[in-house]
Amino acid sequence: MEKLTFQSTKRLNNKVRIPLMGFGVAEIAEDLKTQVRILREAIEVGYRLFDTAQIYRSERAVGIAIKESGIPREEFFISSKIFDEQKYDRTTESFEESLRKMGIDYIDRFVLHWPLPGHYIQSWKELEKIHRSGRARCISVSNFEIWHMRNLLPNCEIIPATNQIEFNPTYMANEQREFCENWGVAMEAYTPIGRYGRFADNEILNRVGERHGKSVYQVLLRWDIQHNVIPVPRSANQKHMAQNADIFDFELTSEDMAEIDSMNIDDRRNANPYNQL
Repeated sequence: MEKLTFQSTKRLNNKVRIPLMGFGVAEIAEDLKTQVRILREAIEVGYRLFDTAQIYRSERAVGIAIKESGIPREEFFISSKIFDEQKYDRTTESFEESLRKMGIDYIDRFVLHWPLPGHYIQSWKELEKIHRSGRARCISVSNFEIWHMRNLLPNCEIIPATNQIEFNPTYMANEQREFCENWGVAMEAYTPIGRYGRFADNEILNRVGERHGKSVYQVLLRWDIQHNVIPVPRSANQKHMAQNADIFDFELTSEDMAEIDSMNIDDRRNANPYNQL
């Protein structure tokens, strides 16, 4: 088995390569100056996949931080998302707005943030045109359940490259992941380490961490990687950023994985698109 590192990538269904771990840019800071500082620190640690969105109000900071870093643009994987109904109705214009804010002429991935009823199929067709133009290296979805995918797939010419969903030990979305994997859609996890430290005192995770000399959060992120899921943690603390990245010098055993998997209780903590078709 190839030894993985923080610089390792995986190939998506259109042969574009994506880093194994990303950096989430939601709610990292309210003001632009602080956002840029945090992102520069993440770049110094070695993060190259940055996951922003129009609704996060951080696209401008991503563009500035990358430009100030002096690192060639092509070494980064920049991802953003389109969200609300009004913007879905003007997908191409909204996409161009994101490019302007980031000061770039192409994006590595553009994503439908939410399966808005009555909008996402037409919006996807617009994304296909953008992809064919070469301005988006891949196009993807987020928060799409199985039924959204079943509704989208017969109506699309380009299969989504990724689907970003809530994923952690208490919400593993097993059927959803299996469905996407069967279609070659890579899975990506938001809130992979939970919010507000809710896993910090978990007995199972602490026990596994002690076996490997790792923190609960490092165990969680390594667990993602070994489930073939791309984690996108976020942190405003450079020390924590570095700790999150330090997960490639150990491997969870099959017993460790099974023990953590046993925590699954289908406990969704984020917004539920269940009834949205």
